[in-house]
Amino acid sequence: MHIRIFIITVCLLSQTIFSQKKEIDEHFKGIATSDVFILGSFHFANPGLDTYKQKHSVNIFSKEKQAELKEVINTIKKFAPTKIAVEWKATKQNRLDSLYNAYLKGNFELKSNEVYQIGFRLGKLLGHKKIYAIDASARNFKSDLTKEDHKKKQGEFINRAGAEVLQREMTIDKTYFSLYEKEDKLKTEVSLLEFFRVLNNKDVVNHSHGHYLIGDFKMGAREKNDYYGADKAIWWYSRNLRIFQNMLNINTPGKDKVFVLIGAGHLPILNFLANASVDFNMTTLEELIKQ
Repeated sequence: MHIRIFIITVCLLSQTIFSQKKEIDEHFKGIATSDVFILGSFHFANPGLDTYKQKHSVNIFSKEKQAELKEVINTIKKFAPTKIAVEWKATKQNRLDSLYNAYLKGNFELKSNEVYQIGFRLGKLLGHKKIYAIDASARNFKSDLTKEDHKKKQGEFINRAGAEVLQREMTIDKTYFSLYEKEDKLKTEVSLLEFFRVLNNKDVVNHSHGHYLIGDFKMGAREKNDYYGADKAIWWYSRNLRIFQNMLNINTPGKDKVFVLIGAGHLPILNFLANASVDFNMTTLEELIKQ
């Protein structure tokens, strides 16, 4: 009897949720939207700017990887984007234009960077005249603390937290780094398309963001209205919000299909924003692979 009641309750709840979604969709029915496909990538030519330093590299120019790269590009091609956006500072659009135009004329030999290997090659394949730069610098939290003040504050936080809490934070940190190392090695063991599937997997994307929310992020004292740790993290959210604003501003709702190629670390925030935006309908890599 209890099982039957539970099943009936779940069914009613599902119907209610479906009804609510249908009602919300109906309200926005007349508003033009565009499709967007955000592909999280690793850096083919690793600049070494991330906290985790890569130990394994991929020769993107090898015969094997070039064949795999073609498979990736052909998968993206199914999306049929009208605009291609890449992780390149928007303030340097002129430089991107210059290089892309030179490439189209046969005067620029592609380097290993994924912007060139995927963005430029896809653009030429689809006959695009322009590749869009959407990266942005971050706006940092401006603190009046000196380095000495920060060190003192960090020391106070460590003392207040205690050994058990600190050990837990360090264990979490090491766990993330072990995952990064495993992922780093994986890219040498599977095809590029399979590795992209891992990078863009919903669970992998969600878990990856958690590393920003440990350790120093917890510094502060609510009773003193001190949110120093959270404030220090503003730069990352600021950068991604600005990137998303650039995505919105290159899009013509209802007319464009926007493909975005960007470092996988940006996905947790950008995917969240794209899912929430009335301007975009999201397409996933898995959907394209299944076509």
